[in-house]
Amino acid sequence: MEDKAQKMKATIESTISNAIETERQISSMDTSKQKSDLIAKNERRAEAMPGMIREYKEEEAKKELGVE
Repeated sequence: MEDKAQKMKATIESTISNAIETERQISSMDTSKQKSDLIAKNERRAEAMPGMIREYKEEEAKKELGVE
């Protein structure tokens, strides 16, 4: 069974992968509402990423210290 830190790491990796794929989609689009929506989605992902990474690091530190 995965621990909380591993689940967080998988979520971070998935978010990065989704952002990269979205950038590929955006680059092939003409100007449109859908393109604007995708750009906004990636901006939200970028804003969320530092918090996700910080939370992951905290969980890893707890695991190393044996604190739960």
